[in-house]
Amino acid sequence: MSQKIAFLINPLKKTVAIADYFSWVIETVKVEKSDWEIQLFTKEWPSELSDFDQVWVMGGDGTFNYFVNKYRSLAIPIALFKGGTGNDFYWKLYGDRSRRAHLDAVLAGHVEAFDAGDCNGQLFLNGVGIGIEGEVLKSMDSIRYFEGGLGYYLAAIPNLLKFKTYQILGGREVFLCMVFNSSRAGGGFHFFPKASVQDGLLDVLYCQPIPVWKRLYYMPIIQSGKHVNLPIVEFSQTKKISIKTSRILSAQVDGEVQTSDQFDFQVLPAKFKFIVPQL
Repeated sequence: MSQKIAFLINPLKKTVAIADYFSWVIETVKVEKSDWEIQLFTKEWPSELSDFDQVWVMGGDGTFNYFVNKYRSLAIPIALFKGGTGNDFYWKLYGDRSRRAHLDAVLAGHVEAFDAGDCNGQLFLNGVGIGIEGEVLKSMDSIRYFEGGLGYYLAAIPNLLKFKTYQILGGREVFLCMVFNSSRAGGGFHFFPKASVQDGLLDVLYCQPIPVWKRLYYMPIIQSGKHVNLPIVEFSQTKKISIKTSRILSAQVDGEVQTSDQFDFQVLPAKFKFIVPQL
């Protein structure tokens, strides 16, 4: 069956490598799906997508966050193409696979519904880290040419050593507070290794204050997802939660910065339809 596809590219990510990638995708589709029509948008995205059967988006977590907030009521299937620094939500849907294997999955057209979250009115697919995560994100602007976890490490280390704990409503003192829909952030830090993006719930993590000298010790443990049974962390799940902090903090929301002292969350079950590999 023929398909009309909008292929959206983040104009800020339009490097030579990205251009080669989407050009390869388009040429491959022309050969293998000759009755499919792809309309490429590399500068300005359309105001709406109702004329299309599918939408393909190339970028990273920040691009995907911008996309779902621009098209908040989108009903057509979405396919994601890896083109960012961390690519954490892409990994949750597609795992580690070659470009060819990924495109095969997209062309096969298997569609499933996935949850999203809302933080202070901003939709997110991956998750929100309040406090140190926001500070790390602001520090990453100067080192984004390091892909994946390496860039996160370089930004995180100085912030780990200087970040001060804070209190949340009820008097609890925390070093780390995160509310996630998906599993990981920072290009491979598995903060929520057991999280599902189809369970209609948000996952919440509180981490107790950690002495400065122990923070670097815990960093690789958290990256690997082996922190779930440590006594310093507490996990829970919820559909809705409000977190009031003792001072104004920066939070990272899918790689975008949000600043507040009140963070109101709710889950949006089965919010978007994604084209994913069939198990």
